[in-house]
Amino acid sequence: MDHERAPILRSKDQKKTDMPLALVSEESNIILIPAELKCFSVSTSRQENITLESKERQKSASQLSGLIIFYLVVMLVEIVGGMKANSLAVLTDAAHLLTDVAGCSISLFTVWASAWKATSNHSFGFSRLEVLGALISVQLIWLVSALLIYEALSRLLHDKQKVDGALMFAIAAFGFFINLIIVLWLGHDHSHHVFGNDHHHDELLHDHHHHEHLHDHHHHHEHLHDQHHEHHDHEGGKPCDLTKEDETSLVTSTLKTKILNINLQGAYLHVMADLIQSVGVMIAGAVIWLKPNWLIVDLLCTLIFSTFALSTTLPMLRDVFDILMGRTPRDINIDMVEDGIKGINGVESVHDLHVWAITVGKLVLSCHVVAKPGFESKEMISKIRDYCESTYKIHHITVQIEQL
Repeated sequence: MDHERAPILRSKDQKKTDMPLALVSEESNIILIPAELKCFSVSTSRQENITLESKERQKSASQLSGLIIFYLVVMLVEIVGGMKANSLAVLTDAAHLLTDVAGCSISLFTVWASAWKATSNHSFGFSRLEVLGALISVQLIWLVSALLIYEALSRLLHDKQKVDGALMFAIAAFGFFINLIIVLWLGHDHSHHVFGNDHHHDELLHDHHHHEHLHDHHHHHEHLHDQHHEHHDHEGGKPCDLTKEDETSLVTSTLKTKILNINLQGAYLHVMADLIQSVGVMIAGAVIWLKPNWLIVDLLCTLIFSTFALSTTLPMLRDVFDILMGRTPRDINIDMVEDGIKGINGVESVHDLHVWAITVGKLVLSCHVVAKPGFESKEMISKIRDYCESTYKIHHITVQIEQL
């Protein structure tokens, strides 16, 4: 079958030329794609995405570092002021800031370590260090919160120490305004930058899978495969042969950038929680300022906010436990994954299917697939890979093919 040619309109100084089209038929569906333009477009997107990832990493590291500095300053002021005011509620707010410092430090490490390359001795890279850091931070937060709860209960039952309500209110107000500045700083970027990037990444992911779909059909249409990899010169750039490694790099880079954005979104939510807690401490300080004998307000705030600080660590602790135990990620149904692989043409059965996480968002899959007679292993592996990537965002896949 002769290949159709599509007219390509160029600038006024250039003549209209033709570009060969890759024509692929799947049952009654016809896919018509300018083959060279497709390769050039994805290659350009890959280079742009690498640059975007580098800029996102630098920007995320800068913002997270700024957050840590802000938190440390406020935490130091609250520790000193809380001890002078003899307010456990202020000290509890400082302890909650410790959870934010720990969380931002882990996120900063994630941004930093995302640029590290795997070695022969650490073939999965160094992402698991993030999990160990999270475990240490959780233990520290639980220790500090337990001490504050013990002190609050001790004062509630035995010791009625005087609390300086005015100083307590002033320190909480300082923390409130600092948190408000951070919310406005992160909020502007959160609404105008993060979500805009997601749209761009979705287009890149769609482009990647569309190209994979075309590549799979080329195994059935050798003449189209040959034409797709011809070299033709174009004004403004030279098209390329996009390899599987290039495509994997494109998607991996996209996922890294999304993870960076997720870190900043998480920091934004933490600051909002700090803002609310500062308001609570301000109210408690104002009450004690007006009613010096109502010391129970300070103790109740301590118990409530300590419990709140502990509760914020539970999701982190659950993720740490799941990852260290090699648990299948909670948002993945392993039975549905198996059924989906079984539904691929040529697959007889699946066994020894494992899905686990190296760290949050970095998933790995391995399985043994029994193939039906007459089906090519390479084509089957490619389809399994495409299914796992597009459906479950698993990008590290190992498949062992067994013949009947």
